[in-house]
This record gives sequence, structure tokens and C-alpha cells, in this order.
Amino acid sequence: MKKYFVVVILSFFAFETQAQTQKWAVGFEVGEPFALSIRKYGDRNALDVSIGTYTSLFKSRDTYKNSNDKLGGIGVAFNATYLWYAPMFNERMIAYIGPGVQINSRRYFPDKNVKDVYTSNISTGPSVTGGLEFFFASKPTSFFVEGGGYIELIPKIFYFNPNLSIGLRHNF
Repeated sequence: MKKYFVVVILSFFAFETQAQTQKWAVGFEVGEPFALSIRKYGDRNALDVSIGTYTSLFKSRDTYKNSNDKLGGIGVAFNATYLWYAPMFNERMIAYIGPGVQINSRRYFPDKNVKDVYTSNISTGPSVTGGLEFFFASKPTSFFVEGGGYIELIPKIFYFNPNLSIGLRHNF
């Protein structure tokens, strides 16, 4: 297994490839958030927009506000992030990081025992995202791993939600 790993790493250095960032990418991510991701690449920057779930992986239904629905307080999230990236290994991989803003909508129940009375909540705050994206040789597909966090400022000040996800993108 160690030999295989070394060969793979050395192949990143040894061979040039046509796989690299394009102008646009569309994909999906699994984890926190579970989302659809759209990315517009620039020279050494990108704008990433994702639409998906919020608070489904790392937080329980009682960490934010009471929730007794079947989804456990999972909400819908919209996140826009401005990224700076650096190509590595003949542009077979890029590392990226950047700030963003997130807007969420979810339902919570003021009284856990009353299932008919709930409140919809809109929240917002800054986010940060960092990750690695791996491009497959001669294919328009890329695999990524990213993490970061979101700090809610409105309505629950300084509520932190960590993010960690993996996904695939189609670059065109």
C-alpha cells in the first residue's frame, strides 16, 4: 500500500496533464452541507455558490433551538464564498480558501411537546471555506474535500456551525 501511495504522489510530479480548472463547474457535496455547488473560476480566484442543507451532520436537534420534527431542525442554506486558490502538482490539484456569507432558513418548535406550533427562522452570518480539489487526468471531473465554518450573527449571535464535506464537480 505504501508503494502504491508513493507511485501516485510521484506521478503528480512526473506527468503533465490536460486536467485543470475550466471556467465553470457544477457538482454536489455530501456532509455538512449536503448541497448543490456552482463555481465560477477566475485566474487565481473563484466564486462558489452552494444551496443545500444546514445543521444536519455536526449538531443535534437541541443545540440551536428546540426541534421535534422528523428532520431534527435541518434547514435550507445558501452560501456564497469568494475563494483564492493555488495550483499544485502541474495543476492536477488546487488548494483554496476564502470568506463568504451564509443565509439559512429553518423551522423550530418553541415547545417540544406541541407539534403544531412552530416558527420559521431566517439567520445569517459570515462563513469561511478551505479545501483541496483534485482533477482527474483527461477528464472534466474533479473531486474535492473542504471544511470551514459559519458563525451566525442574526438572530443567535456567535452560534458556530462547523462544515466538512466531500464532493464531485463537472468542469466545463
